[in-house]
Amino acid sequence: MDDFEFRPVVEDELKEFRRVLQYVFAETPQPAEERRPGDNEPAEEAPEELDAALKPEWTLAAFHKGKIVASSGGYPFRMRMNGRGVDADGVTAVGTYPGFRRRGLVRRLITDLLHRAHDNGQPAAILWASMGAIYQRFGYGRGSTQARYRFDPRHFDFQFGERAEGYTRLLDLEAARPIVTEVYRRFIEERNLMLHRSDVMWDIALPKKKAPWCAVHFNAADEPVGYVTYTTGGELSMFGPSQQLTVQDFVWLDMTGYRGLWEFLVGHDLVGRILWWRASEDDPAPELLLEPRLLERTTYDGIWLRVVDARALLEQRGYDTAGVATIEITGDPECPWNEGVWRVESDGQESEARSASGQVADIRTDPRGLASLVSGHTSASELTRYGRMEVTDSKRLPQLDALFATRHRPTCMNDF
Repeated sequence: MDDFEFRPVVEDELKEFRRVLQYVFAETPQPAEERRPGDNEPAEEAPEELDAALKPEWTLAAFHKGKIVASSGGYPFRMRMNGRGVDADGVTAVGTYPGFRRRGLVRRLITDLLHRAHDNGQPAAILWASMGAIYQRFGYGRGSTQARYRFDPRHFDFQFGERAEGYTRLLDLEAARPIVTEVYRRFIEERNLMLHRSDVMWDIALPKKKAPWCAVHFNAADEPVGYVTYTTGGELSMFGPSQQLTVQDFVWLDMTGYRGLWEFLVGHDLVGRILWWRASEDDPAPELLLEPRLLERTTYDGIWLRVVDARALLEQRGYDTAGVATIEITGDPECPWNEGVWRVESDGQESEARSASGQVADIRTDPRGLASLVSGHTSASELTRYGRMEVTDSKRLPQLDALFATRHRPTCMNDF
């Protein structure tokens, strides 16, 4: 590593920093006339607007002879963990030029980011992975799994119930923003891995340039109870509906809002395909539709989570039941302060975590297993069955499952 310098970039180096990402993620501009339907499907990398919001002091790069050869960075996020707010480092912009791979640069960058997050009081780090295998080497575990729907709206029908009361209205962004901001805030309150949105993040979600459509559902009392943002594309065809509608945010406060938004989306007669990339695993649609298989639902990994400070994260996440657990963490060279035995106790409202050195642990696991447990993605029983976790007394598993259970399946709608 003597040939490399590791540090944040300065303002004048941001263009060179972004060039690494453009190369790694093949961001070659595509002429509009060459785009085909489906080309606007989201990629793994962060959107251009959010990339531009990355401040120099949030970056970390590897330099070789004065030139950037590997990049990384982290956004200071606030996210929900079973109804509680937790600070998290949103790792992004990780890339290396091919000529400098397999030299340990990413390991050094990720480790330094973890240490920086620890110093900044961020007990968790999260990311979208271009390849999950890369980040599992550094202690990241699956924090969420998400669903993708890809279906023809002409075949959509609910299996029970009446049409949603109220109405759904398209709003321009100026009128929509204060409404959807409040609906989103209420929606994420009790949820899991959803991010708080700053003004900058709302500017990205509702950009003035290439703005998405925004529709709000109002109930019979004229109260907003859900909204959806989406884009449309495609051309008219003499052979039937050929447009594609791609959902971005789908946010609802009750089933009136949920059903009303679905009824609005499938009312687009010229749309032949609706694509929703980031539906939650517990999204209600499969339980409501007359023919759920027509959603063509597929699942894949979502957020990868890294426990940066085990004691703090165990204490700060939300718990819905009273319980006690002692957890032994092993094999964490990137964050060695996590290793040892920790005791977390909750009364269902307030929680405390502390060192329990010398005690016999209920659970023994590595950082990846711990990440899946604390996020609510995988229960203690499942992790034990898979060999990811060891328990001292299997009779304790029902209590451990109840303690770490979450009200909603973990999910995240934000790119970063």
